[in-house]
Amino acid sequence: MLISFENRIKSDPDVIHPYTYDSSNYQGFAEQLFIPEDYSELIKFVKSAYDSGKQITVSGAGTGIAGGRVPEGGAVISTEKFKDLFLLNSNSVRIGAAVTLNELDNFLKDHNLFLPPNPTEINASIGGNVSTNASGARTFKYGAIRNYVNRLKIILSNGDQLNIGRGEIFAENNILKLVSLEGNEYKIQLPNYIMPAVKNASGYYTGSNIDAIDLFIGSEGTLGIVTEIELTVQTKPENILGGIVFFDDNDNLFNFIVDLRDQSKILNKTDIELNNEITARLIEYFDKNSLILLRNKYPEIPESAIGAVWFEQEYSKQFEDILMDRWYDYINLHTQLGDETWFALTEKEHLKLKEFRHELPLQVYENLSNNSQRKVGLDTAVPDKDFRTLFNFYLDKFPQTGLDYVVFGHIGNSHLHANIFCKNDDEFKLAKEVYDEGIQVSLGLQGTVSAEHGIGKLKKPYLIKMYGAKAVEEMKNVKQVLDDKLILNIGTMFDL
Repeated sequence: MLISFENRIKSDPDVIHPYTYDSSNYQGFAEQLFIPEDYSELIKFVKSAYDSGKQITVSGAGTGIAGGRVPEGGAVISTEKFKDLFLLNSNSVRIGAAVTLNELDNFLKDHNLFLPPNPTEINASIGGNVSTNASGARTFKYGAIRNYVNRLKIILSNGDQLNIGRGEIFAENNILKLVSLEGNEYKIQLPNYIMPAVKNASGYYTGSNIDAIDLFIGSEGTLGIVTEIELTVQTKPENILGGIVFFDDNDNLFNFIVDLRDQSKILNKTDIELNNEITARLIEYFDKNSLILLRNKYPEIPESAIGAVWFEQEYSKQFEDILMDRWYDYINLHTQLGDETWFALTEKEHLKLKEFRHELPLQVYENLSNNSQRKVGLDTAVPDKDFRTLFNFYLDKFPQTGLDYVVFGHIGNSHLHANIFCKNDDEFKLAKEVYDEGIQVSLGLQGTVSAEHGIGKLKKPYLIKMYGAKAVEEMKNVKQVLDDKLILNIGTMFDL
């Protein structure tokens, strides 16, 4: 017996509750929850909401930390049933929005393939990744997920459908024209602001002649509901050499990073498998407090270490010995703790390094939960040439506060996560002051307020600081064209 989708609209607060917060612990509320079984049910529900003017918020996997999926009234829609996964050819895959990174990774392994940018949170959905233009450790070499999105199927707030392939539709002189599958035309005046030349997940993608698909990537679900994605994937590298290097001096650590970053950016443009030079596909940083937090699980971390760097390099087997020798020499040139380096060549050894990196945010979350603390987290990035200023800000300013904190992340992209832990309201107030100062430092260096987590509902004032009030009004006008009744993901990115 078929069950009408109306009978599966839930109003029990206990059933709705798990969909009203994300990993930031930002709390919202909703009167209804709907989990469609398929795309046709989703369209019917969306059309019904549009006709009645009901606010709808799309819920991803809940791993975000900016409050983007958190509803503020109305109905929350979960796309968790959209789990289709098909290999289209040797370098392309089509997936439903709810497929997680872990599920995709396991599927691709069976075909000797991988998704290059490697967004860090394995339980995040690909739909959520697209909505925030997610990135991760390997973004240093491969860029953010935007570079791998070839096609999107999207449902607008009125139920109209878009099927947009990369390279099919382009803006002309800041005007983008879209036609839905139902035959309705949408003429969009794109914003005129200039996006920063750094890793960035802040605001709508714009430009005089942009590809239409890029407007929706990183739009945080405010323009339409992504239901299906086609991604470019690649053949797995022949071999990977990895290591975690411990440092006894911050200047030496920074010089290690700069030299490795600059050389890698040149060599990564060549055929890496034919290269016998040191290079990296990821460069990740851990500060001293991060190592202290991790030492309970990893007591072998050197006591004298003031920081660490995780790197990986793709290589051809024929160059393994010479590369190992060159890495040993390079590491020992920059640290007295070179003999303490954890190298990885086998799958088991690489798994240890990955677990070490992933353990840190888990320890952060556990620390917050066990001590009933709040977190204030910077997610800024700046141009490479100015990164030392931001790095020094963290090194100098944070210890002065007397607050607990950790600084870690994607240092190869001049992008770090700086998390401050607050035990009470006074500490929270001080942490917010430091956060504001960090934002000002980053913007003063032509950086971004959010490099990979998006604006969500928690960073809206900083989007205005970054682009200005006029630019945010231009974003609202874009939304108005595609969501004329203003019912979709209201409160995310900006207030209306």
